Amino acid sequence: MGFLVLCALTFLTVPSHGREGRLDTINGYRVLHVAGTPRQMGERHGRLLGNEVRRMVDDLVHPGGSTGWLSYQKLIEGTKVMERHIPSDFCTEMRSLSKAAGVEYEDLVAAQLFGDVSRATRCTSFALFGSATATGELIMGRNLDYWDNGVSEYAAVLIHFKPAKGIPFVTVTWAGIINGWTVMNARGIVCSNNNSYGRSNSLEGISTCFMLRKIAQQASSLNEAERILRTTPRACGTNMLVAQAHPANAFIAEYDHSEIVFRRAARGYVIASNHFRKLYQDEDDEPWCYRYRKVEELISENYGQIDRSFNLAGEDGVPITSMNLHSAMLYPATGDFCVAMGKIPACEQEYRWFHMDEDGVARGK
Repeated sequence: MGFLVLCALTFLTVPSHGREGRLDTINGYRVLHVAGTPRQMGERHGRLLGNEVRRMVDDLVHPGGSTGWLSYQKLIEGTKVMERHIPSDFCTEMRSLSKAAGVEYEDLVAAQLFGDVSRATRCTSFALFGSATATGELIMGRNLDYWDNGVSEYAAVLIHFKPAKGIPFVTVTWAGIINGWTVMNARGIVCSNNNSYGRSNSLEGISTCFMLRKIAQQASSLNEAERILRTTPRACGTNMLVAQAHPANAFIAEYDHSEIVFRRAARGYVIASNHFRKLYQDEDDEPWCYRYRKVEELISENYGQIDRSFNLAGEDGVPITSMNLHSAMLYPATGDFCVAMGKIPACEQEYRWFHMDEDGVARGK
């Protein structure tokens, strides 16, 4: 499956709220730019996307939302436990965002955490480099497969964060969600998360997605990302992919509250779905999911020939089409990425190209 080359660039800008915030429409997708202190970033986010944030919280968190089987009371109880482990700067950002958007702080936090508090296992991630790709460059792909109760259709957005302290990064996310699910920073680090079930699943630790945000904002290398993963109190079972552009390399961190192991790249690639391959079990004992097997099969069939014209994330059998919320391919060596989002299945929509400059600004390619 190849990519459509875009012949026209749509670029619209919503009036900004000071130098710390701007909302653009680039190639048909909204791109929110926020910069400065946590308070400034949260306030601009809430003012520029307040309508979407309020609607997202109503549809996702409030009774009848997509958390489905988990009652609002249970969701808030779990949120209060996990909120204690969120870094204070992120809490400050969410408080400013909730105030500016006109939503309750606890409800906004619950929207960030529902994937951990209300567990479900979906999604697929992979990274290839070296002998596995045509040029040796690192290529990362990711499908976010989950329930959204219609939120993606109005809230899907790319957010470019330029924090006063830390590394600029871009995340594929929704209005109001500050941690995100697929991220790339200005140092060539890319990462994504896949929920899994460990033996020690606890809410007493940082949520999966805030771990992503912490890595994106603080890590300039795989070694720094590994240190963050080892030293930060962890919560629920997760397969987390982290990759770097220079020198190209990647790993999957398989962890739960108590244990963590690192599955390193073999033959120039790593793949993650929602099963542990190394933590707690012998890999020969597990009937791996079809998505993992499909990615492995496609890499084997095209080994050494995979380049930017091959949309591995969108190939049949890789995304779960009934709930594919976004699908992305990222090329951190040059800051390029393409993403499809906004309608289900995202993988059947047009993949639109963007570029992140050294200062972290996203623009159409």
